[in-house]
Amino acid sequence: MRQLRNGPWIDTRQGDTVRKAIAPIVAVIVVGAGLATFFALRKLPEPVTSTYFLMDTVLTIKTTGGDAAAINEHLHALASNVDSMTSYYNPESETVRVNGAAGKGPVSVSPEYAALLKTAVAVETIDHGRTFDIAISPVSSLWGFMTKDFRVPAAKEISDTLAYSHSDQLVLSDTTVQLRDSQARIDLGGVAKGYSLDVMEEYLKTVKPQPRQVIVDFGGNLLLYSGGRKRDWKIGIRDPRGQGIIGYVRSGDAFVATSGDYERYFERDGKRYCHIIDPSTGYPGTLNQSVTVITDIQPMHGAIGDALGKVFFCSTAETQRLLFQAAQGQGTVGIVIVDAAGTRSTLGPITFVPAAAQ
Repeated sequence: MRQLRNGPWIDTRQGDTVRKAIAPIVAVIVVGAGLATFFALRKLPEPVTSTYFLMDTVLTIKTTGGDAAAINEHLHALASNVDSMTSYYNPESETVRVNGAAGKGPVSVSPEYAALLKTAVAVETIDHGRTFDIAISPVSSLWGFMTKDFRVPAAKEISDTLAYSHSDQLVLSDTTVQLRDSQARIDLGGVAKGYSLDVMEEYLKTVKPQPRQVIVDFGGNLLLYSGGRKRDWKIGIRDPRGQGIIGYVRSGDAFVATSGDYERYFERDGKRYCHIIDPSTGYPGTLNQSVTVITDIQPMHGAIGDALGKVFFCSTAETQRLLFQAAQGQGTVGIVIVDAAGTRSTLGPITFVPAAAQ
């Protein structure tokens, strides 16, 4: 964890073999000078911070007030349950059962899993699956992002694999799921961390006594929770090509999701290939360096924000503007974009404050 002038921020760095940036995707500045004085006067209890490793990334939970330690443990258990349900690798997961039956017929799944699939498909429809697709994993495998055996596949490999790597292979009916082609696969990694935050927020609303505030950082996906009491969270935006943050935006309680090309990537011949595959081409996205999506606290908006990060990451500036109205209809409060040239822009009624202005 590094200390900024305005307060602490959370390091979400993972430890796999992919070359990664040292700082986190998103930094949450928790306490400014005025708030620090206020909290001191109120004599709030010290926060309890717990760190776990789950879904191949770091999960950090910081709870202030209430039975903080017990809350942290329960939030971790909830995220573990989501991992058990959605994992691409756990042989007991529903994803593995669906993929294992590809080309053979429908598979019964839980109502929770079916609802998550429907949410993911609903996000796909805002851009007709061109920028986010849960069935793109066979193409991701070609690039080595599933096994970490990185390579640049031949163009024909990509085009041949794309033929069965779109959600038109998916047949979803109530609580049954079918993949038409035997080679088709789905992967919910693009929504699972965000959905975990949804489940956590639903639980937090029921806790008695209520905690004063909870910050959950799940591999850069954030839940900022205060039961509606706090309206001035400062959300720092990571510098995609350097240390620290480039600035911040303010928000009330929210889900925050960042998609960037600097956490999981490899390089060949001086070119960067990130893990976010553009479903329309089969190649890693190159239009943007990072996209941060802020969604309001409503059911499934954590998962939606997680998916929308990929949608906007793989879109041009013009398309981003066109898509934003549909994204607002799915709970989006605002978006901060750093394009391939490093130019910053925002969508929605949010104000970006550059780091130099702090």
